[in-house]
Amino acid sequence: MSDPWSDSWVVETKQDVAPQETVPAPSWAPLSRRLAGLGPYDAFHDGVPAYLRGALEDWVYDQFPHDNYQHRLLTNTLRFRLRVDAMPVVVDLDDDGLLDLIDALLAWHLQPEEWPVKHLDNLLTSGGAGWRLTSDRQGLERRIDATATIAVAATVEGAGPEAGEHLATAWAAAYGRHPDPDKAYDEAVLAVEALACPLVCPTNPRRTLGTVIRDLRNQSGQWELTISASNGQPAPPVRLTEMLALLWEGQSRHAGSPNSRRQTQAEAEIAVHLAAAVVQWLTSGMLRRRA
Repeated sequence: MSDPWSDSWVVETKQDVAPQETVPAPSWAPLSRRLAGLGPYDAFHDGVPAYLRGALEDWVYDQFPHDNYQHRLLTNTLRFRLRVDAMPVVVDLDDDGLLDLIDALLAWHLQPEEWPVKHLDNLLTSGGAGWRLTSDRQGLERRIDATATIAVAATVEGAGPEAGEHLATAWAAAYGRHPDPDKAYDEAVLAVEALACPLVCPTNPRRTLGTVIRDLRNQSGQWELTISASNGQPAPPVRLTEMLALLWEGQSRHAGSPNSRRQTQAEAEIAVHLAAAVVQWLTSGMLRRRA
């Protein structure tokens, strides 16, 4: 029997050609705000803004699988019932339920290049939603500064398979629909270890980021950075070592110990961005042994 999620869901369309959408430029502001000397709206809403909910409900209804078998698979997976005999199929869902349903439709139903996906992207962007499409357009993630997102994506691409995979997993755990701060922090550390351990302590079979920090501190005279110090000479590795220590010592690693705790969401996000910066530096050869 074939995988039911790989089958195409039946979607009724009223037209063969998708309409062409136009959205205001990001710098545009409503007349009332311009008259008040204000710029565009710049705050994002973490849930589903009331003014956007109707449009998202319409989008869900248009994309919902009306085949009964696929409908049952979807609702069983999401663990809630949905009415399909009337237009308001999601009126009983709270914000989290609606976002879960949109996320599921993107993952199991639609192809990334289809017009409904682009239409949803426009709705979320123009509506100031705190959620946006993932880079592969098959799910939702928290919306953060676009420059940071692009930078991390480029780092993942250039870091090599092991470090890149750990960093990508850390990002998804920090900013996905269901954040997992512990996993995000763990994967951020692993991403740095994937590059730092074989560089600094290649012969140690039990190497960790803690080992890297210890060796850099004990052998600081053997290492230098490609960036210069105030004297014009290559800088010592002390600042990089401090960053590694910040990442390592902020992790709650051992369950059952007096200081064991869960990582917070804020810690996880900071750890991911700190790891991304270190991974980019190590990939570019910023740390090197002295000649």
